[in-house]
Amino acid sequence: MTLIIALPIYADKKAKVIKITVQPQEAAIYVDNNLIGYGYGEFSRPQKKNQVAIIRVECNEYTTAHSKFYGSDERNSLSFNLMQDGFYRGSAASGLVNKYITVTLDPQYYTISENGEVNSQAAWKLLHQILLNYFPEIETTDFHGGYLQTPWKYKTFNMSEKQIRNRVTVRDVTTPERVAFQIKISSEVAGAMQARHGEFDEVDRLPKELEPMVEELQTRIGKASSM
Repeated sequence: MTLIIALPIYADKKAKVIKITVQPQEAAIYVDNNLIGYGYGEFSRPQKKNQVAIIRVECNEYTTAHSKFYGSDERNSLSFNLMQDGFYRGSAASGLVNKYITVTLDPQYYTISENGEVNSQAAWKLLHQILLNYFPEIETTDFHGGYLQTPWKYKTFNMSEKQIRNRVTVRDVTTPERVAFQIKISSEVAGAMQARHGEFDEVDRLPKELEPMVEELQTRIGKASSM
């Protein structure tokens, strides 16, 4: 007689070490505020069922992920696929923001009288037309003082807590040697909480819908000669 012994089949036991993998691979992994790796990390399973490990995964230009892992959790590994922050999808890097760009005016947009007085009203008019395509209004205009400024324009982004604000400032810097304007495109960003208190910081990015404006300001009224 053949004796058949039935051996019980056990499910895999809970591993004592929990593995975490993340995309993108440069993402930093924190467990209980301790950095355990980039893209991959391991931590010890909480010893008690109700004990919890706090997990945070973050990477520049991506939305931070938060999670909790209890000792009673059956899993032996975790994986995260971070979503790109909507702020970075909806904006572009720019080396022209937050600094004055000098634009030498095209002669068709100004005249010089016999006594040397410059009349650049045509340039100011075109400048208004350009800016009103991107801003709802012009906040300050002083032809005689040679100064113009738009109000701040605010923008939020899907899948992001960041808010950006932009405005344009123009000043007449005409000298006997050349007729020119200086143009500054201000760009500042803040998180949701900071934005409520008006606590914005300069950022070298610009909403993508304002990129054509930068090109127009540099080329339509004249030629950008320096930064």
